[in-house]
Amino acid sequence: MKLDHSLKTFHSFRPDMIHLLSSRVAGFFKYSAAFLFLHISCLSLAQSNIPLESWRLHISYNSILAVAISDQKVFGASENGVAMLDRSDNSLTTYNKLNGLHGMGITSLAFDNATDQLLIAYNDGIIDVIQNNSIVSFDPARNSTVTGSKKINHISIHNDLAYMSADYGVIIFDLTRRDVKETWRDIGMGGETLKVFESTFKDDSIFLATDKGVLAGDLTQNLLDFNFWKRFDSGDFSGAIQSVEEFNGKVYTTVKDVGLFRYESGVWTKEGILQNEPLQSLDSSVDNLLISSGQNLWRLATSNVLSQVLSDKIVRPNMAIEESGGQLWIADSTNGIVSNFSGSFANYLPNGPVNARVTSLGYRDKAMYALAGAYSSTFTPLRIPGNIDRFSEGVWSTQLSPILDLTDITFDSNSDKRYLASFGYGVEEGNNESSVQIFDETNSTLINTNSPGRFVTVTAVRKTDRGLWVANFGASQSLHLLDNNNSWTPYSFAPTASRYPLKMELDFYDNVWLVPNINQGGGLLVYNKDENKSAYLTDVEGSGGLSSRSVLSIAVDREGFVWLGTDEGVCYFADPPSVFSSGVNATRPIFEDRFLLRDDRVRAIAVDGGNRKWMGTERGVWLFSPSGEALIHNFTTDNSPLLSNVILDIEVNHENGEVFFATDRGLVSFRSDATESDFQFQGIKIFPNPVTPEFNGTVGISGLATDAIVKITDISGKLVWQSQANGGTASWNVRDLHGRRPSTGMYLVFSATEDGNESVVGKIAIVE
Repeated sequence: MKLDHSLKTFHSFRPDMIHLLSSRVAGFFKYSAAFLFLHISCLSLAQSNIPLESWRLHISYNSILAVAISDQKVFGASENGVAMLDRSDNSLTTYNKLNGLHGMGITSLAFDNATDQLLIAYNDGIIDVIQNNSIVSFDPARNSTVTGSKKINHISIHNDLAYMSADYGVIIFDLTRRDVKETWRDIGMGGETLKVFESTFKDDSIFLATDKGVLAGDLTQNLLDFNFWKRFDSGDFSGAIQSVEEFNGKVYTTVKDVGLFRYESGVWTKEGILQNEPLQSLDSSVDNLLISSGQNLWRLATSNVLSQVLSDKIVRPNMAIEESGGQLWIADSTNGIVSNFSGSFANYLPNGPVNARVTSLGYRDKAMYALAGAYSSTFTPLRIPGNIDRFSEGVWSTQLSPILDLTDITFDSNSDKRYLASFGYGVEEGNNESSVQIFDETNSTLINTNSPGRFVTVTAVRKTDRGLWVANFGASQSLHLLDNNNSWTPYSFAPTASRYPLKMELDFYDNVWLVPNINQGGGLLVYNKDENKSAYLTDVEGSGGLSSRSVLSIAVDREGFVWLGTDEGVCYFADPPSVFSSGVNATRPIFEDRFLLRDDRVRAIAVDGGNRKWMGTERGVWLFSPSGEALIHNFTTDNSPLLSNVILDIEVNHENGEVFFATDRGLVSFRSDATESDFQFQGIKIFPNPVTPEFNGTVGISGLATDAIVKITDISGKLVWQSQANGGTASWNVRDLHGRRPSTGMYLVFSATEDGNESVVGKIAIVE
């Protein structure tokens, strides 16, 4: 209704004015079309943003779990992507869900030189086969009756066959025919399912590392029958064995925190080295057995001499491959792919965040910030390094905070200062270059909840013109203010739940909204400093009327409404000051004749420039209209590149409309068609421009005044399309009013505010 009314009042561009402008532009184009076309093309090439309605995966390659090598290429697998290093020029490219990978959660990879194929295995049992840049996906368990985990743990290649160790047995995959030859299932002692972690070969035998010791089988026998397997499952071998490897005519295996064992002449013997070490992986070359153990990588030579591979680049090795000549390729959990092939050790990383998983996002001045979180479900600190990942102009950079377990970030709008909350170390004040100071119990009113240890648990921070608000979890005085005079003031509230705030937001009326942990009562605590009053809201009618007492997320929209995500859907307060009155109830939007997302845990809410609501649940992402009553998008792992349907946080880049989704498996972003603006035009930008024949996406028109009306005409003044901006951006699907793609030519873009006081004209070229 608003759009129809606005278009009727779009008097700034009357038909006679449009015709006059069109005629003048047409005359100009007659003499200058070639120049304008070139100019627009150059502007398009300079555009660094991704197109509207396109995606980016922000994958960390710092934690590499496996490596594989070919003659010219080296492959390193992180959980969500594969980095490929070309040794000829040190160039790095990546494979991920956006460019062809299919499974969820990479677990292993292997390269077969005979068939020139890279095999990638996944947690969900899928395998991808890459050959000549073509990716084909297979599901080995598709036609089976496997009901439990289908995870593939490891791939070994032997005689043109890939032996894939899985949680339900071993899959033998024919690399030439590209099909499953057979599957060894239920190979436990009594035919029960056995988890297989790894395999190796010696002569005509195969050895399996399983969750119940080591199994050995003769490849010439029927190994589908569990009776044909020889078992080593007593004593030190009674538990799970993670790795097994043939080296120097012997078979070696690891028993974590016990030691290394050697199998020779039918007998297992414990080696006298690396006892009580956290042994995790064995890999072999002609000359050495490579042993990964905690923070160390060891070489055991054929002469039985043990030596450590030393480099500051080796932090937590997961596995290693050694080539002839001693060149090592190491999968490291911190530094990505590590190698000495150029002489000295170096690491190789595609650009991306350091944090593989992100739980909290923040945005400021065209940059997105990502934090990795801090505590477990039982509120135990995880001691996660304080990596502050920053995404700006398409590039990730990382700053290391001196404090651990970062939970939240906020910014001072009047300076370059930023503040970090830590679950255990208080609050850090810093900037993009360095840490300035740390506030804890020694220099502030913040309370150490685990005295005498250093345990100042801060879950949320918000910087306003009034000062810095800090949420102190578990403290009797759970809210603190650092004012602009560097003076601290603590606040306490009667409800017990108020001592356990997890999230915090401030509304347009300087009210502080605290979201307490549900295990201590949940609900909401709202406080107004100026009037020194507070309100505790719950799901009880007349005392808040929340969708649920378990509030999981909070956001303030462009109209000042406070939106809440709970474990039973969404609600909002249209008049925040009213919460201090009796008889107040939240409003629950209606969508498809039921309360909005009433069966979902709404873990994240973000508001874009068009006042639309992005909501993150455990079933994906939802975008609703400003009122929450109309669905615009619903993204899941099935219809988008989302890495998981479990959404932990959402944040919007308000300059270009890119929306970032922190999932429990990694970070993804989507370029939406809404940006923040004000009631003046900021310099219209049209992208892509020109529109080429191969482009089938959406054209973005940004730099508009808030919710401006937009019309596109041909140069004769004939109306081609009309719409209204979402905030400062409008999107056009390159179709006219009849759903047809316009013909080649120059088109005019007219835009004006609803009252007609502000207007702008732009141009767009279409090539067919």
